[in-house]
Amino acid sequence: MQARKAGLKYQRYPRETSIGRAEEIEKLRRDDSGNPLPNGGLRRPLKSDEHEFIASERLLCKADFRYFAERYDAVEIDPGVGNGEGIGPARWLESQVQFVRMLGKREEEVHAEYAKHKHTEGIRALAHKCRQVMFTATARSLTRHRMLFWAPTRAFAGTLEPDGCGELYKRDKLALERLPFWLHPGELYPDVKDSEIGFPAPLNSRLRYQPENQKTGIGVGTQQDVSHLTEVPLWSYPYQIGFSFAPALPKSRMTLHVQEGTSRGKGYWYEVTENCRHKRAGYESWTYIFCPWWYNRYKYRSVPPDSWKPNEHSLKHAELVERTSPEWANGMTVRLSREQLYWYETEYSKFSREGKIASFMNNFPATPEMSFVNWNEGALPAELIEAMEYDLRPPRPYEVNVAA
Repeated sequence: MQARKAGLKYQRYPRETSIGRAEEIEKLRRDDSGNPLPNGGLRRPLKSDEHEFIASERLLCKADFRYFAERYDAVEIDPGVGNGEGIGPARWLESQVQFVRMLGKREEEVHAEYAKHKHTEGIRALAHKCRQVMFTATARSLTRHRMLFWAPTRAFAGTLEPDGCGELYKRDKLALERLPFWLHPGELYPDVKDSEIGFPAPLNSRLRYQPENQKTGIGVGTQQDVSHLTEVPLWSYPYQIGFSFAPALPKSRMTLHVQEGTSRGKGYWYEVTENCRHKRAGYESWTYIFCPWWYNRYKYRSVPPDSWKPNEHSLKHAELVERTSPEWANGMTVRLSREQLYWYETEYSKFSREGKIASFMNNFPATPEMSFVNWNEGALPAELIEAMEYDLRPPRPYEVNVAA
């Protein structure tokens, strides 16, 4: 690591050790009754090993985003995936690991492009997801990390409606308020509810929130180093992203732009994600990230009765996952567990009874194609379209010798 070559000292601690030592140091800021000491004072001066711990953790948090996120970046933890409960740093899901892996792969390309050409468009990603895979939470954490450690960062968060801005603002405030004092940026200024957060000097980073529901454009007249647009497939005017927002993205090594959402039929999201997925003209440097429903093994699962046997439809779905999974699981073939398949079969049956199979496929797809089934009633039933996909097989190239 370059830090060692520069003479910087650091020690990579296990997650529990980092959290425990940080909590012990944080207690020094409170009196015997647990009340904060005036002016951010400490009960005693820090010891030399505490200074060394803080310096090491600051260095590692800057260099390693995951190190920071799993130790110091607080979120509301989902108790259903084995991460505990309450508020605090969460252990990452498989989907989050893949999300950051794909961004990291592009980051390596960005630095290689700049070294060779002194020019790069930075990281621009389209994250096509199923429900509840923590892409929004991870993008928020990435934004906060950039603002804290790579200042001054100009950041932007765009979402569907004002309530969405409020939710993102609440998440960011919650995380910032729970940082240990030696990572905290200081009193936030400006701090305008649901609208803006800023860090004072010497950081001078700032974050702006804006809802999409306006025809005049989003982020007009600004440039953003880091931008995160969420729920994009539900936007009323998504094409404004390409017309008013994307052209202003800096062409820089520090550019990080993420659009993410769950599909709702065709339209803007279908067009841009397919362009990105197939590297069509204008999207050659963009990163496509697809997360199918089965990615997080411990999230979408149910305990089946001992007597349960999967029906024919479920078996076909399992075959589809096995056939297509290498594209989304880094070349690995995925075979659904009994608990995963039982969850799929029971949820599918529930949505089928309610006549909402298209909605189920939009929210819990196994392939990108499955996610784009029209949620309105079309000429062909969603069930028929799904059955047709199960019977599809990848084309096999072959040669034909033609006699002269």
